[in-house]
Amino acid sequence: MRNASRKAPPPPEPTVGTLPNAVTLALGKNLKKLRLAAGKTQVALAFDAEVERSRISKLEGGYINPSLMTLATLCYSLGTTLPALFEGIVATNAPTSEGGVLRRKNQAVLNKIAMPAHKPTRKS
Repeated sequence: MRNASRKAPPPPEPTVGTLPNAVTLALGKNLKKLRLAAGKTQVALAFDAEVERSRISKLEGGYINPSLMTLATLCYSLGTTLPALFEGIVATNAPTSEGGVLRRKNQAVLNKIAMPAHKPTRKS
């Protein structure tokens, strides 16, 4: 006879996001477009920005999630700006508590109730 007071199994662990995704692919496409417009090879851009050439390839393919400082350095090396690099990118990622995937394996996850999207209110 089985014990009727068994505990329910714990909820499944959230899925860890995989790369590339819509955001990293769009960023990579813009980076490549700006690099080509600047007339630079991946090797030349990597040298100018002081990063590995393979990192440029991975960025353009959407396979890594670069830091803001890396992106700012790449923009400087291309003679452009961060807004130009992000031009036309509309993809976003929901927080894990609202159905989004983990950004990394060791990411802390809040066990919170999903709140409705914030809507600005007018004050009289």
